[in-house]
Parts: sequence; C-alpha cells; structure tokens
Amino acid sequence: MHGSSSVPQELLAEIREFGDDMKEKYKDIQEGIRHGIRKVNIDTDLRLAIKGAIRRFMFENPSKFDPRDYLKPAREACKEVVRQRYLQLGCEGMASKIKPVPLEKIAEKYKGGELAQIVK
Repeated sequence: MHGSSSVPQELLAEIREFGDDMKEKYKDIQEGIRHGIRKVNIDTDLRLAIKGAIRRFMFENPSKFDPRDYLKPAREACKEVVRQRYLQLGCEGMASKIKPVPLEKIAEKYKGGELAQIVK
C-alpha cells in the first residue's frame, strides 16, 4: 500500500478524479491494531468507494440514470475495499474464531449493563 490512505490506491485515484479525497491514515490504524484495537470502522472507506464508482459511471455514461446500472460498480468497489481491509488489517483466516451469539443473549447483556460503555 502506498501513501497514508486506508483506501486502496486505485480506488483513491478514482475518488480523487471524480471529486473527493480521503485523509484517514492507514499507518495509524495498523499501529492501533498492534496496541490492541479490535474494531475498525471502514464505513467511510466504503461510502467513498461507492461515491467514486457512481461518479465514474455517471461521467462515462451521462445518459444512463437507472440505479441498477450504477449500483453494480458501486457494489464491486465495496467488495474490493472490504477484501483489502481483511487482508491489510489481519482478518484473513479468522472467520472460524467468530462465534455467533443469539440476539436474545446480546439483549440480556445490554439490559444487565455488561455491554455498557466505560470511558476511563
């Protein structure tokens, strides 16, 4: 990965070309993971990838306006960002460690205060 963005370079180029930019620091995220961070939100990356893909599609196909047409490349851009995040952030091969918890159990934990946010 080149530069400091957490968005893949080819998607970042597309986002920049069609009118947006990303300031998030990929190296900072990796450093946080090394120090124990276990949840990383990639929603901003996904929204920027969607935006770039839709803008590219609209630029290249100005007469098309059917969402089924322009959402297809947007979904593909999201898939690529997620795939790269899993690899970059050390998630590859970890799926078997995720144990599903029924919604009822999570609700009990919230009700009992077990999942209350603690700020130190």
